[in-house]
Amino acid sequence: MRTIWLSLAALAIAQQAPGQSHTIVALSHADFTAYELDPRNGAILNKFTARNEPHEGVATADGKTFYAAIPNGPHVVILDLATFREIGRIESEFFKSSRPNGSASPHGIALNSDGSKLYVGLENADIPGIVVYDTRARRVIRKIDVVLRGGHFLAIQPGTDKLYYPMRDDHRVLVIDTKTDAITKVIPVEGGPVGVGFAPNGDVWIHNDGDGTVHVIDSKRDTVTQVLRELGKGAGRMAVSPDGKWAASTHGTTEDVALINATTKTLAATIKIGRGPGFPLFSPDGSKLYIMNVGAGDVCVIDTGTMTLTARYKVGVNPFGGSVVVRR
Repeated sequence: MRTIWLSLAALAIAQQAPGQSHTIVALSHADFTAYELDPRNGAILNKFTARNEPHEGVATADGKTFYAAIPNGPHVVILDLATFREIGRIESEFFKSSRPNGSASPHGIALNSDGSKLYVGLENADIPGIVVYDTRARRVIRKIDVVLRGGHFLAIQPGTDKLYYPMRDDHRVLVIDTKTDAITKVIPVEGGPVGVGFAPNGDVWIHNDGDGTVHVIDSKRDTVTQVLRELGKGAGRMAVSPDGKWAASTHGTTEDVALINATTKTLAATIKIGRGPGFPLFSPDGSKLYIMNVGAGDVCVIDTGTMTLTARYKVGVNPFGGSVVVRR
């Protein structure tokens, strides 16, 4: 059985194969460990322990390699997914800063569609920016200076290869053309934008940490078309199901996840999770929503059909980030 990690670029493929089995990878901060979890029963299938906290990660489309950002490393770990072992790491002077711990905090991480370039956001660099790494030449090729503060998470839209980089402190979302690595648009988004999710119809969904609102951006014009309010409050992340039916926004303050009808842009349900909900992840067919729960140290399973929490699985100490693994 061949294992393929579901990246944003693979969402369209996953959408066409609802019968695929899958697993979850949960990144637990305090014990520095990435866990592979069977969502059917909560069994831990594999684990990898880094030298510091893994925050966010991305896999190549062929399922062979996984990159995990280690902000306090500061470096990026390269994993062989066949063995779940480290085969290399990315280190750069760009990852360093004048802060007391010396780290520019490499954090958000994403691959372009053909996997030739890896983008790593530098949240706490002296001059904030994004490091661009050539995966084929295995070297850092440039840093894109963005100047604005608050970049925490970034993602690349399937098909267009446009990178969206929310700036939580400056209330803007940067749009970067990954073919040229040029900033093409700066979109005002009030509320502390952080999370990003992509719908098949081209909508870009943004979660805001400051006020819990969700902004919907039309990626053809890169303008905000709708603002959804009163969904919940607090820090969290955003996801859209591969079939485009659902969007999910987590909230640390109200300790819940808002399940949104992505077609009508209306709230379908508010589901209580408990302390510290982090990344939301949808199953390939959209029937399940998984929530990394950093406060309770578990992964919650939500049935999108009944809109109810059906299971909780203990995973590490405080899982926050995560990915879905599709098995064929």
